[in-house]
Formats: sequence, structure tokens, C-alpha cells
Amino acid sequence: MPFPPPPETPPAGSGPIEAVVFDLFFTLINPLGRDPEEANEYSILGMDREDFEARYTEDYETWGRGKLRDPGQIMTLTLRGLGFSPEKIRRAAEARMERIRRAIYGIEEKNLTLLRDLREEGYKTALVSNADVMDIRYWQGSALSRAFDVILFSCEEGLLKPDPRIFTLAAEKLRVESGTCLYVGDGGHQELTGARTAGMIPVLTTEYISRTWPEKIQTLRKDADQVIQSLDEIRRLVPYGPSPVRYGPGITARSTRSSGWSRCLW
Repeated sequence: MPFPPPPETPPAGSGPIEAVVFDLFFTLINPLGRDPEEANEYSILGMDREDFEARYTEDYETWGRGKLRDPGQIMTLTLRGLGFSPEKIRRAAEARMERIRRAIYGIEEKNLTLLRDLREEGYKTALVSNADVMDIRYWQGSALSRAFDVILFSCEEGLLKPDPRIFTLAAEKLRVESGTCLYVGDGGHQELTGARTAGMIPVLTTEYISRTWPEKIQTLRKDADQVIQSLDEIRRLVPYGPSPVRYGPGITARSTRSSGWSRCLW
């Protein structure tokens, strides 16, 4: 039986979405960049990206939690046993940080506009990102660094997604219930499952991963309550300001005191 279309005016008396929590990489920015000819750690080392990243994530528990904070040491451990010179390792570390700097400062204007509009309309916003010290080397001073009410990086909090505690911490710092938060991410690190466990409403964005890992999307969809192909589609989910009686069509706030929806519109 098909669901009826959402009403033009959402009914009163329902819990609102109060906050939108975002992932960073492959959600708000594309860390792989737009120009494949630009220097990066892969080209400097002569390594395939997948091979390098597989090695980089082997010990990510250490630097992702901030237990190791020296870029040179992180890169040395990543490349151990491969015979690279200290100079090449240093250059690779610098190239990785520069690649991510380009992504942070090159964020698409439409995404910055969305973040600004949400806050101007009264929504609270947060960033929750698995990131090590190299990822955030050039964060301060960027437009993104001023775009959120709360910013949580795993290397500063000692918590890695999908640990539900980092999502709960974001809600606590925003001073809202987890059930009134959308969590928007590309699904990496099982983040959508972690957000759901914390009580948030998980939203999968495929805007960037459709260009890089389209084969993963079907599996990731299973972890999301909503799927969007562009961040612009957030407006479909939260078109109203977070008044006490209104919320976006198709989305309701999930009560953190029960296992179900507070009300269903579709």
C-alpha cells in the first residue's frame, strides 16, 4: 500500500529537528580533490591510493585517537618496511597535509551556504569527524572552522566513530537530545550505525562517494533512515526553522526515551 504524500503543513504538537550534525570527509568536502595532477602523497611515493590508505588505516586507532601527534612519525609508521628515505617520508607527510588543506579551503560554496543558512534559521550545527593531526593541521582560519556551533575531532576527543559516545557528546555540547539531531555522513567507519545507536537520525549523502565508491552505496543505504544525493537535499528534510510545533516533511524527531518515531508523516 503506497504511503500518502506528506501534508503541505506539518501537524502541530510534534517534536522538531533541532540540530544537524555533519561528517567532514566525503560529506562536506572531497579530500581527493578535483585535479588528479596535483601533487599528493601517493604520487610522491609512487604508491596506489588504495594500497597506501590500507596501510594508513592499520594503526589508525593510534593516531585517530590522538595518541600519536607527530606527522613525521605517523607517516614513518605507515610506510615502515618499504625502504623509503626520511626525506621522501617527510615530503609525503607534507603533501598529505597540503592535499587536505586544499580540500578544506576549497569547499564548495553551496555547502558553506547551507551551513550558514541552517544556523541563521535557528538550527544548531555540529561537526563530528574521525581526523588525526595531519587532517586538521590547517583547519584553524578556514571558513569551515567558523561554520559550526560544536566541532569534535576524534584526535582531540580520544573517541573514534562509530563509538556512540562521540555522537552523544556532540548532542550534549549542543544542549539538545540526540533524538532531535540529524546526522549526515557518507557512511564511512560505520558512522551511520553509531549515530543511530546514540539516538540520532542517520542520513546518507552519496554526493562524493558516488564518484569514488559507487559500489558501496547499496550496502550503506541499509544503515540510513534517509538518503540524499546532494547536501542541498537537506532542505527537503528540514525546510522549517526548529519551532516547537513544526518540522520538515518526511522527518520526525526520534525520542531518546523510546525505540520508535514520535510521529510518522509518510
